[in-house]
Amino acid sequence: MFTAITVSEKEGIGYLTMNRPEKLNALNMVIREEMTQALEGFARNDDIRVIVITGAGRAFSAGGDIQSFVENEIDVISGRKRIQSLSRLLTTIVNLEKPVICAVNGIAVGAGCNLALSGDIIIAAEEAKFSEIFIKVGLVPDCGGMYFLPRLVGLPKAKELIFTGEMITAQQAKELGMINYVVPRNELDTVVYEQAKKIAAGSPIALGLAKSILNRSLSCDLPTLLELEAFAQGACFQSEEHRQLVRDFVARSKTK
Repeated sequence: MFTAITVSEKEGIGYLTMNRPEKLNALNMVIREEMTQALEGFARNDDIRVIVITGAGRAFSAGGDIQSFVENEIDVISGRKRIQSLSRLLTTIVNLEKPVICAVNGIAVGAGCNLALSGDIIIAAEEAKFSEIFIKVGLVPDCGGMYFLPRLVGLPKAKELIFTGEMITAQQAKELGMINYVVPRNELDTVVYEQAKKIAAGSPIALGLAKSILNRSLSCDLPTLLELEAFAQGACFQSEEHRQLVRDFVARSKTK
């Protein structure tokens, strides 16, 4: 079905692996469309509660397929279509009512860096590196980079990283607040799996609503946010899952 990615499912976790290792998982048009289709499929699958995105080989993603820039003349219309395909992928990740973990196994530069930053939780191998490399090829950040980066590291540091295209290590990214965890490469899969299992144990309704509200939290005022919380909590109160979890909690308390 897919030629540029692989997908699998295990214990409520949906895995999406970018599978162009010979091209460092560069985001050509095919991989963008396939990733979007796979994520939409995960969204419809009630058995999947959390999603993991990673890359095959030594890279998470090298971003845009630079070779295609050389081989194809890109005018305003075709350039806009290329970026719109990235935008569809990005908004699919952000709007999924399921948490997304990005397991950054290697370099993540350009659109690949911003794809990683779109994850709800970002776990990187020690040798992973990040860069907003766009300026070095005469471009501005895309794939949401100018949205995510300032919110994660603050505006002054975001400007520095974007204006210089500096490559930073996973540890530096963690210290800046760009990512959640840095782990040895040989432990990445295990740590990601353990984190995914913790999340998958939560209520899908509560997880989806919490993600949706958190994504809006930096762009709305307190009264609006409080109303969103009240609406979401009302929906959770009505769910059978909430009722069962409360019964289980009370039963455990009585046995202590």
